[in-house]
Amino acid sequence: MTDTGPQLHPLRGTGSTPLWLQLKHALRDYVTFDLQPGDKIPSESELCDHYDLSRITVRQAISALVDEGFLQKKQGRGTFVLAPRLAEPLTDPEHFLLSGFDAADPRSIRVYSAETVPAPDWIIAKLGLRAGDNVHKIRKVLSDDGQPVAFRTTFVPAGIAPKLLQADLSQPIYAVIEKLYDVEAVEADEVIEFIVADGFRADMLHVAVGHPLILVERIIYSDSGEALECSRAYYRADRFRLRHRLRRADSKAGHPHRQLATEIATVNADA
Repeated sequence: MTDTGPQLHPLRGTGSTPLWLQLKHALRDYVTFDLQPGDKIPSESELCDHYDLSRITVRQAISALVDEGFLQKKQGRGTFVLAPRLAEPLTDPEHFLLSGFDAADPRSIRVYSAETVPAPDWIIAKLGLRAGDNVHKIRKVLSDDGQPVAFRTTFVPAGIAPKLLQADLSQPIYAVIEKLYDVEAVEADEVIEFIVADGFRADMLHVAVGHPLILVERIIYSDSGEALECSRAYYRADRFRLRHRLRRADSKAGHPHRQLATEIATVNADA
């Protein structure tokens, strides 16, 4: 390893640790402690010279950090440091639905579109509607530093909230329904999946087709058991991680027990 070039961190690991993994640890320390988001890291050639490693080894280490959301490759420009991922709690103590999108600064959210449309078949099934029923379809975009990092599409039965689109939609939709129509959201089912962006979602989030996304689908129910809304939020996986606290069902603490279920499901492309 030579002493010329940037002040990079030494390889980190034991003798049995693969060289690419040692380099990955060194580069992760470098971008975490010495660089800022948007800074460019040394080129592959410079890293090869500095550490006296092959290009294949260097490329494997960089690719691993790209996959983990530390770095981003830009064609013809180099590799750059990404901002730390935003930690989104799955629930908030102030309101059991106040999380993710709903907990974000309203100034970072804009209403992308709002319209009343015939309910698609899959929404009819999700919300327990009848063929021919209309739904309000509301799409919002969440941005960070001016860049879209997530978007959510929400479907609300028009029969429950006929004049919803005339209200201020900058607030969480469930909160608007509760306030205007005197119903209370008391329960919700959420399913979390990891998917890749198709053409539409890639355009919405300004990423390449195939970019990893976190999909959170949620159906909210009233105290009468009626479905109030179905929403799907798509988060860029390189910008978010989801955090959840688990508690034993027999815990004596006064907090509600939450249960996570894992299942394999097919993502409908119409949302």
